[in-house]
Amino acid sequence: MLAFGAVEYLKRTLPNGVRILVSEMPETRSASLAIFVGAGSRMESRRDAGTSHFLEHMVFKGTAKRPTAADISMEIESRGGVVNAATDKEVTVFWSRVPARHWRVALDVIADMILAPMLRDSDVESEKKVIVEELRMYRDQPQDRVHTLVDELLYPNHPLGWEVAGREQVVLAMAASQLRDFMDRGYAPRKIVVAVAGKVDANEVSDAIAELFASVTERKPPRLKAPPKPSKTRVKLLGKRTEQAHVCIGWRGVPQVHPDKYTLDMLNAILGEGMSSRLFLELREKRALAYDVHSFSSNYVDAGHEVIYAGIAPDRISEVVEASLAQVARLRDEIVPPDELERVRDFNKGRLELRLEDTRGVSNWLAGQELFLDRVRTVEEVCDIIDSVSAEDIQRAAQQYLRPELSYVAAVGPRAAVATVRAPVGAEVVMEIAS
Repeated sequence: MLAFGAVEYLKRTLPNGVRILVSEMPETRSASLAIFVGAGSRMESRRDAGTSHFLEHMVFKGTAKRPTAADISMEIESRGGVVNAATDKEVTVFWSRVPARHWRVALDVIADMILAPMLRDSDVESEKKVIVEELRMYRDQPQDRVHTLVDELLYPNHPLGWEVAGREQVVLAMAASQLRDFMDRGYAPRKIVVAVAGKVDANEVSDAIAELFASVTERKPPRLKAPPKPSKTRVKLLGKRTEQAHVCIGWRGVPQVHPDKYTLDMLNAILGEGMSSRLFLELREKRALAYDVHSFSSNYVDAGHEVIYAGIAPDRISEVVEASLAQVARLRDEIVPPDELERVRDFNKGRLELRLEDTRGVSNWLAGQELFLDRVRTVEEVCDIIDSVSAEDIQRAAQQYLRPELSYVAAVGPRAAVATVRAPVGAEVVMEIAS
């Protein structure tokens, strides 16, 4: 099937299910390639937690055409380009940005990494040490650790609540055969989307991608484990010697395609996105309680969450939690004023428009939308949705999703400080001391 979409891109679906999207941006000088694979840490169990992330590292160690890591990096960097990858809960992303005349090189390099990685036993043994150090780095960084703790509360005993990089004992026991098995199961062609944007010819690029990916064997993607109910434990505290205390307050939200997604996005922008948000103005500018304070939304295929984060002086942690919850209560109790609502509409629309101004932003947008929605929304469509969100919608969402009894609190910092965090009456609290 070959068809032009409503936005300026060419879409093609191969017989095996691989989807190809190419956007011509003749005004640019670069070309960006993004390959989104719908396989991430959510596919894992406790026994193999960290496999998807380990695999992402390993494909950079050598391929059939480029047998060493240096061969891969120099192929791109010698042309002034960048190549990288990232693993998340439900997706692994491989990307490159190069001068437009070198798009074939970028495509060949990343396709080779995905289709013909060496996965040598010797490289696996070597990379174990690197990933273990990465895990230890995360554990030593309280601002990262606190996000993992709140995820554990929101998604108990489930891969959505685990650190993407996995567990040290699993990493140390990893074998090349496990990585190959994960790739065989997870990298199903129906879960692969290849997107290119830049100063290219769409038909030429589409044909080149098809030639490389048409031979991928069709197979059924694995089923994902349904998200759990939130934890009965409402507060998780980690005592650790730090200069700052770090706190997250979280609520379960909505999935990627839920009707309230954009309403919660608007709510989040009002609450804690940017220096003009309520949390920033109240907690930092007015009360000097925090240096970094913000909120964010995350959406998965069948779940989602809203989180407030702040890094603060340890002796003010309870004050910050109360002040943050007071701003959430305002959203439940008061209608957002018309001028603030209009400003946040323009903020969200403007961020989207700026994101789609460069080739990497466009390639990521095309691949991500296609993978998770099975279609690509136009900028105009998203802007219309944003404009349709009313102040009453935002208040209703706050009342429905951000109720006090649905909140979860995680904190990392000096033991005496985090012990002052007040838990809801009757709530279960877990207190740990960092090793």
